[in-house]
Amino acid sequence: MASGQSVVQVLDVQIPAANGAALTARAGGSTPAERLIIYAFDAAAIEYIDFKCLLLPNYGGGGLTMSLPWIAATATSGVCRWGAAVRRLDDDVEDIDAAHTYDYNDVDDTAASASGELSYPTVTFTNGADMDSWSAGEMAIVRVRRNASHANDTMAGDAQLVGFWVNET
Repeated sequence: MASGQSVVQVLDVQIPAANGAALTARAGGSTPAERLIIYAFDAAAIEYIDFKCLLLPNYGGGGLTMSLPWIAATATSGVCRWGAAVRRLDDDVEDIDAAHTYDYNDVDDTAASASGELSYPTVTFTNGADMDSWSAGEMAIVRVRRNASHANDTMAGDAQLVGFWVNET
């Protein structure tokens, strides 16, 4: 598998039962206006979104780089702290009814110079325990959070997650 190729298929996006990011839309400036579906993460609390994903058979056993494109709702400065974690759903082992501790890899990203402009931070995982030993052909829950309670998160207002994709690195 060549580095940089997509290795994850997003099967579903789910908002957690508690502390979930708000599903909403942002209108574009064209006529007629585009409608960009986003997940709004508050500046006053840690909020989450879950992606049910499949690690594709073309995964070659390397690390993963997750791209988290986002827009600041109103801010043009400050830092947003993003984190991502993997919960592997391996065959006949992982009980979805049992509690799981998510181990996050974090990245601090500065808001773009204008509200409405995208920023593309990445979160990296090394192969193995860092990504819950997720294997090709298996499903996992990839949980993304804005850690607004962290000292490094200084951005006022919502952070609007636009999407999510993963490449092998």
